[in-house]
Amino acid sequence: MAPWSSKITKRFSTVPPNARENDYYAPYNKLLYTLFPADSDYTVAPQSYSVMNSRDSVDFIIEFEVRLEDKPVFFVEIKEPSKIALKSAREEADNQMRKRMGDLAPVCPLDTLNGVSAFGTRLSFYSYDKRTRILPGRISPDPHMETDTAPLDRWDCDILEDEGAQRFQDLVAEIKRKCDRL
Repeated sequence: MAPWSSKITKRFSTVPPNARENDYYAPYNKLLYTLFPADSDYTVAPQSYSVMNSRDSVDFIIEFEVRLEDKPVFFVEIKEPSKIALKSAREEADNQMRKRMGDLAPVCPLDTLNGVSAFGTRLSFYSYDKRTRILPGRISPDPHMETDTAPLDRWDCDILEDEGAQRFQDLVAEIKRKCDRL
């Protein structure tokens, strides 16, 4: 059985080889609007904001923020799939997720804010529990040795494969259950 409906898999199948980050915006938008319908209390709100990267130039981060009424309850940040091989790109993505969680968690109505970092279809799941902080835990750099602070195996599943789809769907179901209790 396919993990997603044919409409969603068809949209992901339109992503070209050697895809850029923005090639994934429409497929994720369709997926999120399917899981959080427009005629519900949820809104999928694309967000963009600029950051200074390590080369002192402006870079833009695009994310999809899911809001219950006007409060964030979930978000997805998308990165170019080929950059997952770059240690610096994974570290940057990890840092951006942590910063964004710190920004959104105080206004999230749930006890836990969840987010997903996506390099194309490869996913890493993050959660910010207001009592225990962010998971997965931060890996601190060693001052004497090269340290991979965002190892490749953090992006351990694919949204288009059964395991990744199931983890994503389970997380969305959990978020919706918590929202229903508010």
